[in-house]
Amino acid sequence: MHEFTAEELLEQLQLLDECPRIEAKRGTEIGSSVMQTVCALANELGLGGGYILLGVSEPDDQQNQFFVSGVTNTDQLLNTLHTNCREQFEHSIPVSAETVLLQGKTVIVVFVPELEPAAKPCTFKGKFDSKNKRKTGVWRRGLNGDYECTQIELEPLLLAKSGLGFEQVILPDAEWSDLDPDVIALYRQLRARVRPHAEELQASDQEMLRALNLVKKQNGEWLPNVAGLLLMGKPLALRRLLPSVRVDYVRISGTQWVEDPEQRFQTTLDLREPLLRLITKLEATILDDLPKHFRLEEGSTQRSDQPLLPQKVVREAVVNALMHRDYHVQQPILVVRYSNRIDIRNAGYSLKPETMLGEMGSKLRNPVLAAVLYDLNFAETKGSGIRTMRNLLEQIGLTAPVFANHVIANEFQATYLLHQLLGRDQLAWLSQFKHLQLTNDEARALILAKETGAVDNAGLLAVTGLDTLSASQVLGRLHHQHGLLVKGGAGPATYYQLADWSENQGELPLFGSQKSANTGDLSTNTGDLSTNTGDLDGNRSHLPKLLEQRIRELTPKARQGQLWPVIVWLCALHPYKAEQIASLLGGRSDKSLKSSHLNTLREQKQLIAYRYPEVINHPDQAYQATEKGLQWLKDQGIHPSKEKY
Repeated sequence: MHEFTAEELLEQLQLLDECPRIEAKRGTEIGSSVMQTVCALANELGLGGGYILLGVSEPDDQQNQFFVSGVTNTDQLLNTLHTNCREQFEHSIPVSAETVLLQGKTVIVVFVPELEPAAKPCTFKGKFDSKNKRKTGVWRRGLNGDYECTQIELEPLLLAKSGLGFEQVILPDAEWSDLDPDVIALYRQLRARVRPHAEELQASDQEMLRALNLVKKQNGEWLPNVAGLLLMGKPLALRRLLPSVRVDYVRISGTQWVEDPEQRFQTTLDLREPLLRLITKLEATILDDLPKHFRLEEGSTQRSDQPLLPQKVVREAVVNALMHRDYHVQQPILVVRYSNRIDIRNAGYSLKPETMLGEMGSKLRNPVLAAVLYDLNFAETKGSGIRTMRNLLEQIGLTAPVFANHVIANEFQATYLLHQLLGRDQLAWLSQFKHLQLTNDEARALILAKETGAVDNAGLLAVTGLDTLSASQVLGRLHHQHGLLVKGGAGPATYYQLADWSENQGELPLFGSQKSANTGDLSTNTGDLSTNTGDLDGNRSHLPKLLEQRIRELTPKARQGQLWPVIVWLCALHPYKAEQIASLLGGRSDKSLKSSHLNTLREQKQLIAYRYPEVINHPDQAYQATEKGLQWLKDQGIHPSKEKY
């Protein structure tokens, strides 16, 4: 029994910003592309399976949205599909398919169920040189479609198969001495405040941690698992065993990620502590950096200065990011304090659908961590933390937090605006559009785009309470009918930004305009990127001679040791797009370069970073070297030129 009709699936493709569960195929044959999508939908964790529409084509030069092209040889397609699902995989996939009429043409709707953890990974049979099995034969859903997993990317599937999470893994070289006795004592103190006579407090440290499922005995020794290290590990042990388990706190004076290329950040702070200390330290860091406002309680004669965001809201925000993070992903939590908002981004999509965020009940990625934090009253026990935050913010007149849950990108982002969404300044800015007679929801969409740099379906849902289709229709009207928003990205990463807009030949200072107060310096400092990119493609005359020589020495099958220093060196000199890097390296495939090198350097090694991390699919997205990357180059005797281009 299908969850959606063919009409509803097509409507979602045409309207919704995120459709990780729906794939459109022309359907002329059941080739490798179709079977890779079947494999990916069956494997993808937490997706709940998905749909393939055979006979629906992607936008092209004649059509600006998905359109029904139809199929003719339905019997042959269905027979081939079911045969392939039985014979091409190590274990067959029980897909269901039906033929329907859609806009007068025949379309096949295929539902691919997500396999149970014990049945994963779904793997292609065959030789390693086949189209479907070059690396592992296991395909998953990614931002740019389906991709074949590496051995490392297989680990979450294998852990789920075993019934364990990453938090229960015992890392090589982990020792009992990696646990901090002072933090173990801190746990006892915190637990005693909540429940003085708790059973575990009567046990020895080893027995107490065993009861909390934080250690396990191997070869006669008690060893901490990942959860034990995260909660109670020494900072040096965390650096050695879990180098990316930290929080990066960044203070920016404006409202955009990069406003001054010469001095990007006003303040940066790297926090690497066990969670029992990190929670309070990060909370204090955020609260200390918030503006204070005067408050006089009824019946009191003394004033008090309270942070703009209530302490309990900050605590919930911090705990949610740390407790629900996917620690298997080598990516620090990023907290960015802009002048008008706080963004908190962590690896690990919410296991709860966005429409259910704030409802009672929890779905836990890290149940061992969660159990300890619940016992210490750090976290809500019934999954009511988000509802509590929304209520507290509503009471003081602030906008509800905006959550963006990206399943395929495996990322969750929470945005806390530090003012009313439709305050005095925002209403004054909106007055320039009064002749358009915008609805309240359209006004909120524009303000959200103005304040955060972009708006998507999920963000608009958070501030309006609309359903998914209605939110998409609002964004569509602002884009197509009024021309106030421009569309960026595609499929699962669609977003909208404010367009340049003029009235009576006089350009208004919109956010995103080259004359905007917040982005003017960007246009002068980076405008040559858009106008002069042609001379960067393939022409290396602008590069340092030594770097140019290294590039010439690269072979088509150059190994990481040769290629990575060159890539990071390039990104240290200039923010380059993937296709520009590929061209400079001798016309390599930018897709192959991304999957084999750029993604690893960015996600796992953190030697390079997105230039626009707030909007991953930004049309001018580029890669630039990080501080860690610059130090890595220096360690290899490479000192990039500081010349400007």
